Amino acid sequence: MSRIQLTCILLFLVALGSCNSNPGSENINGGDTAVATVQVEKNNTGSRGYDLAKPNHTWRLPDQLVEVSGNTWVDANHLLLIEDLHPALYLIKLDDKNAILEKTIAFAETEKDKVDIEDVAIVDKTVYALWSHGVLFKISGWQGTPKVDKIETGLTKQNNTEGLCYDPVSKTLLIACKDDAGIPDDKKSAKAVYRFDMGKQILVRPPYLEIHKKDFEQIANDKLSFNPSAIAVHPVTHDIYILTTRDNKGMAVFSHEGVLKSYQTIDKELMQQPEGICFSQDGKLYISSQGKKGEPGNLFEFDQ
Repeated sequence: MSRIQLTCILLFLVALGSCNSNPGSENINGGDTAVATVQVEKNNTGSRGYDLAKPNHTWRLPDQLVEVSGNTWVDANHLLLIEDLHPALYLIKLDDKNAILEKTIAFAETEKDKVDIEDVAIVDKTVYALWSHGVLFKISGWQGTPKVDKIETGLTKQNNTEGLCYDPVSKTLLIACKDDAGIPDDKKSAKAVYRFDMGKQILVRPPYLEIHKKDFEQIANDKLSFNPSAIAVHPVTHDIYILTTRDNKGMAVFSHEGVLKSYQTIDKELMQQPEGICFSQDGKLYISSQGKKGEPGNLFEFDQ
């Protein structure tokens, strides 16, 4: 084979490789990891495709749950819910038409512990309920004779802890602060999510996630006030979903690494005060909202 023929063959192979390469996987930083750019638009519902304007199922909750403030998934037919004024777990059975109260499990004496219960999470067979003053109630054997332990997290009523969920990646509880982020020298508008190590029973510092107004400029064209009222981890993507319900009603989605991916507003006519969020194992999204004018709250189911 002549040198000219060999050169032509090599040039052909180089051109063929260029045509078959994937430009999206090009490493623009010169390292070993490809860099992806995510385009996010205003009111983007995120990669999982939940449209909060269109629930595929809505349930009116029992009369005891006017001020429903948190929920967690139990199994295909049951959720555990809590409400602000009474330290009790409410086991709800869902069917096509009704949300039926199957059981009420009190876990503190109202006269002795005047508490504002804000969220609830299940880890294996243990339930954790969150007081707004930064205290956790660890409830073992809740389906039979509950054993209750109070755990100080190091957070206080100034933090106004309102969101609680289990993170299967870090194997910790995530606690979202609605008010003071507990971050020295940070702006008052900053909010924070902390990890709580259940084994060591200590709060992990610094915060796992910091939330700032400026984070929302690119996706919502505004510096939104964001006051976390509930938090959940998606069972497949492990994205972090956080509700806000003070000045703005909406849902933000963060990657597990803490990058804001999307923000979607919530119609206040549909959900007056959304304060509970959880997922089923197959990715159905459940949001609970307080009722209007003293009426029981509602539970909404969203599919992808």
